[in-house]
Amino acid sequence: MGNKEGGLILPEYGSGDVSSILAVELDHGPRKTIKGVREVEPDSNIYWLIDVEFNGFTLSDEDILQLLKGYIVYGHVQDLQIWTSVGRRLEGECRYDKICICVDIFNNVEMQICLEEAKVADFMNTLPARFQEKGTIRVLPREDAAHARAKAEKLQAFTDQEGEREHFVMLRLVADQGQSYRGADIWDVMLSLGMKWGDMDIFHAHHHGPGGNDELFSVHTGTEPGFFWLSTLAEDRFADLIFSMDVVRTVQPQAVFEAMWKSAEYARARLGGTLVNEQDLPAVPEDYLCQIQEMEDRLSEFGFKAGEYAVAFLL
Repeated sequence: MGNKEGGLILPEYGSGDVSSILAVELDHGPRKTIKGVREVEPDSNIYWLIDVEFNGFTLSDEDILQLLKGYIVYGHVQDLQIWTSVGRRLEGECRYDKICICVDIFNNVEMQICLEEAKVADFMNTLPARFQEKGTIRVLPREDAAHARAKAEKLQAFTDQEGEREHFVMLRLVADQGQSYRGADIWDVMLSLGMKWGDMDIFHAHHHGPGGNDELFSVHTGTEPGFFWLSTLAEDRFADLIFSMDVVRTVQPQAVFEAMWKSAEYARARLGGTLVNEQDLPAVPEDYLCQIQEMEDRLSEFGFKAGEYAVAFLL
């Protein structure tokens, strides 16, 4: 069985299995889930966090969403003693004995500080009135206005430095002069690697081992229109394949690049051609690793790591 498109059948499985190339061991573990509730801590890097403790009562997701419509809220689950996102589960109800409200300090659309200390102070002062029908509360901001302002300024400095920079690295497999790659052969190579055709009509490599289920890199083409129509792929021909990854959004980007390089080498061995960089010069893996390290060093200057939510939020 397979995909019958354009009069030809694309097989469901590759002719080989080299999916071990994508078995990248990532440092971070999968998020812990207890009784169907995923543990998630509020991010102190990009929000001013305000804790609200309930005095002798608990509230449900629906209660909190009604009281704090429009705010991002995390709740502390009373019986599990973990934090999780309020109102973001498919099923089941939690009872919370305290919550954490996330107040925006930086606008990631306008790319500017949006912290207004007076409004936040007024918000905190009026919080008890919102909960008066439920009971009394204690409002405990995790930091003062000066620290929140300093954090917002750091985010501004970070986006000023990195906002216009290129964070993708690309590795191009170019067919020999006068040659091209058959779509059917590309399909077989991608499936043999364990890659999947999907979003944006291109191929994606995902990590399914310990450390979560993350996208590692993607493969598109410079041949118009730049992606792979599944309906004609078996019969189409392509001048190149482009392996690319977003360094700053990728956990352990150097390890992921090494998997991408091995995948491109496998494709070259199967399809022929030459691996070149963005300047159409012979690709050298050490050059890419140096480029990736430079990006990681810039993130580190601001206390960030590649693959963190805060980096994806800002860039």
